[in-house]
Amino acid sequence: MFLSRRYSLISGLMVMIALLMVATGALIAQDQMDDELQGEVPGFDSWEEVLAAAEGTTVTWWMWGGDDQINTNVDTDIGERVQELYGVTLNRVPNGAELFVDQVLNEASAGVEQGTIDLMWINGENFRTLKEADLLYGPWAESIPNARYVNWDDPALAYDFGYAVDGYESPWGHAQFVMEYNTDLVGDTPPTTFEDLTTWIEENPGLFTYPALPDFTGSVFVRHVFYWVAGGPEPFLGEFDQDVFDEYAPAVWDYLNEIEPHLWRGGETYPEATVMDSMLANQEIAFNMGYGPANAANNILQGIYPESIRTFVFDTGTISNNNFVAIPFNATNPAGAMVIANYMLSEEFQLKMVDPELWAWQSPISPTVYSDEFQEAVDNMELHPAMLPSTVLAAAALPEPNGDWVTAIEAGWIENVLEN
Repeated sequence: MFLSRRYSLISGLMVMIALLMVATGALIAQDQMDDELQGEVPGFDSWEEVLAAAEGTTVTWWMWGGDDQINTNVDTDIGERVQELYGVTLNRVPNGAELFVDQVLNEASAGVEQGTIDLMWINGENFRTLKEADLLYGPWAESIPNARYVNWDDPALAYDFGYAVDGYESPWGHAQFVMEYNTDLVGDTPPTTFEDLTTWIEENPGLFTYPALPDFTGSVFVRHVFYWVAGGPEPFLGEFDQDVFDEYAPAVWDYLNEIEPHLWRGGETYPEATVMDSMLANQEIAFNMGYGPANAANNILQGIYPESIRTFVFDTGTISNNNFVAIPFNATNPAGAMVIANYMLSEEFQLKMVDPELWAWQSPISPTVYSDEFQEAVDNMELHPAMLPSTVLAAAALPEPNGDWVTAIEAGWIENVLEN
């Protein structure tokens, strides 16, 4: 999903400058983490108390572990650094959201006061489930020192799939949906509207598909069709409204049923999202899709994709969201969890995150709130030809719908497309 650690695209000089800034103190996380709390957090009166409680401890972080590069990056750029700086050991547990939500719910039912999990990579409906059940520690996210960098007035940060964050989770990365395509099959001008996409699919049967819902990638593709039919995301940002859903859904099902006979394998089956990279690489399909703007470049560098793969966003925009971390109500080590969450908002880590040769994520933080050195380093980074500029992505970014809309969309697709 993310680029390998080969500095083949950024000049050696620029890399050395960026790393030198880190080493010489321009981006030293320690200075940022010794600041005072921005507000109150349960059980602690000062950030010094948090640091003291965290030193020498282990933080068990349950997170999606389906990408080897992400796992390596977490272990290296987060785990090794918080150990060096604060004496905190990171224990990464590769369990998906459904497993850790069930774990917290089961521990709550059993009255477990010292839980298994200290930190969770969480989003959307899973966050809402635990927050509404009062099973999260906090509020804390607006109080850690580096929270001062976060624009909490931004709805994309104040809300997670339309649900208020209220200080119970902290952002650490930003993702946006992109389409990948093979220029050898599609040409240099991909179909960037749904009308043109329909024409292309009908003229090139078998070369387009998407994962079956409720797969996350397939679900977000269908959400884009809803936005297109409705003329924008606005109808779906508030609480779920059955009348509004019924107004737009039939046109969505008509569109998807119209293209279905022309999809891969005649639309009789839909592939898993995990195999679509190899299908695109083998020219079994001409398009892939997902929340990784750097996925295509990463796969080219690793020899998975041919050099002919490029990315685009629809003229009507693509959905973006933020990755958050939260702490369970019964976390054994909330202090260590907050230290890690705070480090992930530091200049040092966010510089690695946005580096196209390291994480190649987008940042949830505007670079203008960081130092001049940070902004200069970002400005000097070069993109792989298969990556879109951040300005293009930002201009096309659309908000996620409220989580209840996602549930209705997925159930509706199964009934009206898959089973139709």
